[in-house]
Amino acid sequence: MLQYVVKSQPEWWAYAIFWQTSTDDEGKNFLAWGDGYFQGGSSSSSSLKSQAQSERKKVIKGIQALMDGNGDTDLVDDGDVTDTEWFYVMSLARSFSAGDGSVTGKAFGSDDFLWITGPAQFQLHYSCERAKEAQIHGIQTLVCIPTSNGVFELGSTQLIKQNLSLVQQVKSLFLCCPPIQFLEKSICFADIGLVTGLQQDDNDDKLRENSKKHPQPVVAKKKRGRKPKGAEEDANMAALNHLEAERQRREKLNHRFYALRSVVPNVSRMDKASLLSDAVSYINQLKAKVDELELQLIDHTKKPKNVTESSSADNQSTTTSSDDQVIKANSTAAPEVEVKIIGTDAMIRVQSENVDYPSAKLMIALQNLQMQVHHASISSVNHLVLHDVVVRVPQGLSTEDELKTALLTRLEHH
Repeated sequence: MLQYVVKSQPEWWAYAIFWQTSTDDEGKNFLAWGDGYFQGGSSSSSSLKSQAQSERKKVIKGIQALMDGNGDTDLVDDGDVTDTEWFYVMSLARSFSAGDGSVTGKAFGSDDFLWITGPAQFQLHYSCERAKEAQIHGIQTLVCIPTSNGVFELGSTQLIKQNLSLVQQVKSLFLCCPPIQFLEKSICFADIGLVTGLQQDDNDDKLRENSKKHPQPVVAKKKRGRKPKGAEEDANMAALNHLEAERQRREKLNHRFYALRSVVPNVSRMDKASLLSDAVSYINQLKAKVDELELQLIDHTKKPKNVTESSSADNQSTTTSSDDQVIKANSTAAPEVEVKIIGTDAMIRVQSENVDYPSAKLMIALQNLQMQVHHASISSVNHLVLHDVVVRVPQGLSTEDELKTALLTRLEHH
């Protein structure tokens, strides 16, 4: 989707990044890297020396190897790593929050887009570290568009005028197609010393070069001593090891969230905070339903049972008695079916009386409709059975009403 947005524009956009909403240990929302697409700047020149270029390529290959499982990368070729390309890759280590002063955080907190183009507008946001780094690395147009579950960022090395059609297109795409798959790609690079150290050195060089062309009010910083070469290599190796451990931890955590999402029938949004909130609400609903069923059971046991009389006043025949039994058997309440479609999956809840093996009937009905079952759970309370099933939506049944009608028809015929 990011590639589609970039490629479909008449202007030349160097990159697109989706900053996805996440939640920290204290329950606060923040923005972290969700996905990205790099097209490249209109200029491929770089003023860095060969040693700095070598360090850049080494870092990018190390990061790409951990993300893709091999040492190949689409970001590094036989040429130099451009400033724009370096800025894009270093964004992996960034995170933002509402109120932190960054342009990304402002868009996230105000729910309004920001379009910055030209030196004059960048000067207005020079206190923002993100905008300052973008300008230092050759970005002349920076756009941040808030979506339902994050912020969409675009950057270009050209001056591009504000385009409301582009803003509306991005919001519509993310509203119709929420990026569920981003959960798998969320990788934390916040603590990687290799990245931040090299980027700080690069930013210092760029600031000195930029200050000659465009003098800016810069706060004086203390000089930092450089580590010996051996110590830098050890630090780089430790950072990469930490990165791999963090990737494995996030992958394991994401698998657990997918398992949780499969058993929660009503998921309002796809971010982790909303999923946990929906899971808590679902558990409370189940508790309330269990309490209600227990009260019904108590009331039912208190009522006197109807005793069938051995003989009636009009001396009914055996045939009439048999007909009454058939009528009672056919008076079983129809099952209650709820269907919720999310993407290519459907969450189905069926509540029926515990008569004539309702679970077997449901599985046969799903098989006849060619629904692939991902997850199923069965709960029985007294004379009621509750089924929660997650299936893949079959072809020909694209809406919730169609799926519900087809399932009810199959259940009634069994």
